[in-house]
Amino acid sequence: MRIAIDMRMAGTGEGIARYVEELAKHLQLIDSEHKYFMLIDRAVPEPFPLTNANFCFVRLKSPYYSWAEQTRLPRELGIIKPDLAHFPNFNFPLLYRGKFVTTIHDLIHHLFPGKKKSRWLHRMAYRYTIASAVRRSEKVITVSEATKKSILDTFSVPASKISVIYEAAGEEFHTIRPEAIDVLNKYGISKPYILFVGVWRQYKNVPLLARSFDILKEQGGFEGKLVLAGKIDPFYPEIMKEVMGTVHPRDILALDHVADADLPSIYRNASVFVLPSLVEGFGLSALEAISSGVPVIASDIPVLREILHEAAVYFDLNDAGALASVLTEVLTNQGLRSKLIADGQLRSGEFSWSRTARETLNLYNEVMNKI
Repeated sequence: MRIAIDMRMAGTGEGIARYVEELAKHLQLIDSEHKYFMLIDRAVPEPFPLTNANFCFVRLKSPYYSWAEQTRLPRELGIIKPDLAHFPNFNFPLLYRGKFVTTIHDLIHHLFPGKKKSRWLHRMAYRYTIASAVRRSEKVITVSEATKKSILDTFSVPASKISVIYEAAGEEFHTIRPEAIDVLNKYGISKPYILFVGVWRQYKNVPLLARSFDILKEQGGFEGKLVLAGKIDPFYPEIMKEVMGTVHPRDILALDHVADADLPSIYRNASVFVLPSLVEGFGLSALEAISSGVPVIASDIPVLREILHEAAVYFDLNDAGALASVLTEVLTNQGLRSKLIADGQLRSGEFSWSRTARETLNLYNEVMNKI
């Protein structure tokens, strides 16, 4: 079987990029039967070394989210002639007529279209493309039961068409390392600090976290800083305005881009990690945090309870005061901190990219046997 995996997002540092990089990297460790064509952008370096003769990188001229994706990419795939293609996001080429599976991580754009989809044409194109992906895929992979439910509630497809295959934290988040003071110095971070990792978009609820930090500081409950590690989206300047318009902006460190290699050290040295999201597809950053041995506070939404179980303290995502109270408790209660860290280590051990790759390979085989 010839399998093409769309890896054009590789190297961007985004969640989907990390998903497809880890998936392909671990597939080459377990499958010597099928031939894999890993499609990458012509301008990026190969994301990992090849150790399996059945795997090769193919450089394409069709960037993701581009007009070429819809016009040139089907022809580029036609040259490869895969028996099965895997698109790791909803943005597949509508003109492609081969067999494929799609991973849909979430339906966040349904709830929060954002400014990039402010025009009706953009919103219509998104909705048509994702609906077509769900309808035309041989199978849809999603990363949580919560997201599967959202897909079933939104689209008229049988539940049997959707398979839940969890993501995982990379091995680098489980590895015990020295304190890595050089990494902290590189970004101007001093301990202690509260950590958030994620993009600056509406659904991430970062302004509420900043307001909670204000309350915490006013109560004299914390002498450290709030570190916001993640891409600052220029389409949402109002988020930066709200965050830096709080009472203690000098104690907020906005890092913007952080190199993937530096993230484990930044997680590991945090006093607590907070994920205040209004919605998530999986919550990978929270899983990386518990894998790193950091106490986690999370908004009380179904997907985060599904992934984290008892390895987090939950709060009302609309209540800055409630988050401030939980922060105080987690920062000062050593017994609670120890329990969260222990529960986090146990829970994180239930996820692995090896398992993700194995279950995905089983799905490929199931689809091809059916065909």
